[in-house]
Amino acid sequence: MEPEHWLSDLRVVIFDMDGTLYQDHTFMERYIRYLLEKTAAEPHTEEAVSLGMAILAGSHPVQCGHFYHAADDAVLVREAGRFVRALSWDGTELALRDDMAALTADEAALPEQLVPFGDPWGIAAVLGLRYKLPEEKRLEAFRRVREEMVREPYLFPTSRGLFEALAALTAIEKKVVMTNTYLESGLAFLHHMEIHHLFDEVYCGAEKPEGIARYITVLLAQGYKPEEILSVGDNGWNDLEPVRRLGGRTCLISPYASAESSRWDLRFTKLDELERLLRRIQQATTRRAAEYGQDRADQHLQEI
Repeated sequence: MEPEHWLSDLRVVIFDMDGTLYQDHTFMERYIRYLLEKTAAEPHTEEAVSLGMAILAGSHPVQCGHFYHAADDAVLVREAGRFVRALSWDGTELALRDDMAALTADEAALPEQLVPFGDPWGIAAVLGLRYKLPEEKRLEAFRRVREEMVREPYLFPTSRGLFEALAALTAIEKKVVMTNTYLESGLAFLHHMEIHHLFDEVYCGAEKPEGIARYITVLLAQGYKPEEILSVGDNGWNDLEPVRRLGGRTCLISPYASAESSRWDLRFTKLDELERLLRRIQQATTRRAAEYGQDRADQHLQEI
């Protein structure tokens, strides 16, 4: 869809961080290995790594955008808000029981037994659940891999062109970053990218999807219209679904196969596509401000 007819309406852009402002999946193999090492599941490490890589490559029936049914160790496939198929982890079609089909995934709060996975972080996390690893072990592996990613030799790559476009995006009223990552790591990543100062509001430990739904509700109460809000992220369920449900604009950016790409206003795979979008938003909103004789960048300023 060509968005020229709505870019100029935007007043708020909300960015996810991991997988959105940078792209990297090399951490996933280490993450899975850290999860399984020194556990009873360690003999399954190579199998788990191969599965994760196949999902990212789009060469497996299981895809990002599916849901893990923990009680049955099965993967559920959603279409148009309803679960229509069940798969084993090797891709074999399973019988979709009535109780599975009756589950809903169109609400902010999922049933406890359902876990969405839409990105490399989610795939690794679901594998930790699949092998019934204790929460302490899963948290240890998560923190370990994140701490590595801001140190040599595992520093994740960045896009200076994207960050320059982000800095130049001055004609909208709010640039917001929301990440579910805990505060210490979220700030470490933003400072490594040298972009913390480019945002009007920064939220770590954002508790998406519920957290972004609450934030959108606040924006609407402040007088913003749904169509004036754009959410950009690589995880459809966490970053985009709540915004779409409330009438906002959505952009999925991910180089990986996704089961639900058609649900979003825009679908990108590369950071340079996002860079071009930000420059187009700046041009469109600047042009509209000039036409209406106002500088929208000076409206609704607030400190954080």
